[in-house]
Amino acid sequence: MSYEEYEGFFCDLDNGRERCRGIKRALNEASEKQDVEAVLYLYYLFIEEDTFYSDGFESFLIFPEYLKYFEAHPEFNDEYKYNVMWCFKWIAGSAEEFWQISLGQLFELYKQYGEYCDKLNYNKRSYYRKLWNLMDSFGLRSCPFCANVEQAHRLMMHCPIDELSEVKAGEADDLTSYYLYVEKDLDKAYKAAEQIFSGRVACNVVPHYTYVNFADYYFEHKDIEKAVKNIRMAVHLFNRDFPAPGSMMKYKGKCISILSFYDVSSALKLFRRHLYGECTNGVDNYYFYRGAYHLFLNLEKTGQKTVRLILPFRDDPVYKKSNVYQVSKIKEYFYEKAKFFADKFDERDGNEKFSYYLNKSYKFEIPQDEEEH
Repeated sequence: MSYEEYEGFFCDLDNGRERCRGIKRALNEASEKQDVEAVLYLYYLFIEEDTFYSDGFESFLIFPEYLKYFEAHPEFNDEYKYNVMWCFKWIAGSAEEFWQISLGQLFELYKQYGEYCDKLNYNKRSYYRKLWNLMDSFGLRSCPFCANVEQAHRLMMHCPIDELSEVKAGEADDLTSYYLYVEKDLDKAYKAAEQIFSGRVACNVVPHYTYVNFADYYFEHKDIEKAVKNIRMAVHLFNRDFPAPGSMMKYKGKCISILSFYDVSSALKLFRRHLYGECTNGVDNYYFYRGAYHLFLNLEKTGQKTVRLILPFRDDPVYKKSNVYQVSKIKEYFYEKAKFFADKFDERDGNEKFSYYLNKSYKFEIPQDEEEH
C-alpha cells in the first residue's frame, strides 16, 4: 500500500501525542501529493492512535474531514469502508467523555453513524451498543433514536454479531454491565460473566472492567465486603497491566473510591501509585477526583490530620514544597476539582447524575487505621 512510504514520519515516535503529530505530518504530505489511498489510511491510523494512546478529542474534530474525503473518492469506498465504520465506533465511544462536545453534536454523530451502517451495509449491533451505553452512562432518559436504554439494548440484541462487534470477552462484559446497571439483576449478571470469571474469554480490559462493575453493584447495594473483594481483584490487574499513572483513570478512581470506605490505607497507597494530574478526558478526571475526595473524606474520619503526598499540580496554590497537606484541605481541594467536571457534564446532559454520585452519602463502618507518619 502506498501509505508505507510515509511511515518514516511516525514509525520511531512514542505512542500518544507525539506519534499523532507524526501521523498528521504524514497526512499533510500525502494530501499535498494527492495520494488518495495513503490519505484514507493515514486518517484511519491517526484516529486509531488518538483513540487508544492519546485522548480521542482530536479524532472527533478531524473525523468530518475524513468522511468528506472518503465520500469524494467512491472508487476506494469498498476497500476502506471497514476502516470508516471502526472509526465511527471508536469516536462514538469516546466523544461522549468530553463535556466540551454538546449533546447536539453527539446526536449528530450518532445520526451519521446509523446512516453509514445502512449505507455501507453493516448491521447496527455496535451502533446500538454505543447508544445504550451513552444513555445509561450519562443519565439520558431518551434520545432522538431510542425511547429509552432498554429499547436500545433490545435492538442491539436483535442484530447478529458481525465483524464490527466486540470480541467475545467484550460482548460478555457488555451484557454483564447491562444486567448490573440497567436491570440490576445480579443472577443474570453472574450468568453472563461466567465465561469471564472461568477464564474462557479475556481481552486487554476484561476482566478488569468486569470486577469493577460487580464492585459498583455491591457498593450501591451496601455490601461493602463483596464490593472490596472485587476491587482487590481489579487493583491487582490494573497494577500489573496498566501501571502507568494516567491510564484507566476512570476505573482506578472507582477502585480508590470504594476501597477507601473499607481499607483507607490501601486506598491511599493506590492513590499515590496512580496519581497523575489532569488529562483532557473529563470523565476520567471526574472519577479519579471523586475517588480522591472519598479517600480523604474517609481518611479524615479516622482522625488523621495531615498526609504526605507528591502532588503533580505544582502551579496550583494548593501545592506545598514540604509535600505535607492538611487532610481537610486536600479533601476540599479534590472535591472542588470533581465538582467542576460534575457541573459541566450535568449542564450538558440536562440532569444531575454526576453531582448526585459525588455528593451521595455512604454509611459504612471504616476500620480505624493507625495514624500515618
